Amino acid sequence: MDLEEFFQRNQIVKIKSTEKQLVIKELVDKLQDLDYINNKERYYAQVIHRESLENTGIGNSFAIPHARTESVSDLVSIFGVLDKPIDYQSIDEKPVKYVLLSIFPTEMSTKYLYLIGMMARLFSNKQKKKLLDAEPTPAKIFALLKKEARAYYESISVKDRPAPGKPENLSGVPSSDLDLLIRLDSLYKMLDEGNKSESLEKKIDSMKKLIDNRSLTYYERMRKKRDNPFSIVEKNSCSGCHMEIPPFYVEQIKERKGISLCTHCGRFLILL
Repeated sequence: MDLEEFFQRNQIVKIKSTEKQLVIKELVDKLQDLDYINNKERYYAQVIHRESLENTGIGNSFAIPHARTESVSDLVSIFGVLDKPIDYQSIDEKPVKYVLLSIFPTEMSTKYLYLIGMMARLFSNKQKKKLLDAEPTPAKIFALLKKEARAYYESISVKDRPAPGKPENLSGVPSSDLDLLIRLDSLYKMLDEGNKSESLEKKIDSMKKLIDNRSLTYYERMRKKRDNPFSIVEKNSCSGCHMEIPPFYVEQIKERKGISLCTHCGRFLILL
């Protein structure tokens, strides 16, 4: 899958603003300047509202402010490179230098998540991140992202093929465990990236104590098999392995009476 399916070379821009809201505003303004949107005030308000619900600084100097709206018919993204890193209150508490702002309709959630998966893999790779930081010009970044897009596509087409057999039954496990596991996964990612602080290890240990042992055991097993043990349900399909999920099972997931797993790849299923 080519990078151009997500954004073009002119959608990688330099950003001069030094505050979070101003950075978002500058990115939205540039989208309108490039004729990708036609009501920048509305889209800015939607992105800011989404940001107020949950901070999108996901670590490694990277943030992903976004909004879902039916006012656009396709995914619209713009990648900003900040002249000066800013405080974004990110999960790893590090300043943000790169911001990917996206606006997309609900039906395009899978396409958006694919893009985020690709970008997250790039930013979690220390060697590739060094290449990015060494010469963060739009031309160099576009070339690097284009190469990464192809590598990511090839990796998921093989690695994420459906696994045979059915996943473990986690019936009776509270649905609240899923939220706790997602938070635990974020902490583990920080640990994998080299944060060996005692406070982080304590947070991980404390979080584990809140999770049902069956959920935790299954999660830790899946974490060894998959880069991402979680998957979004979109159009009755698993965004991880892209296999169809039976309609009756989707209805069960909607009820959130417990934790649901993909019967093909075994990932934890999330319904937005």
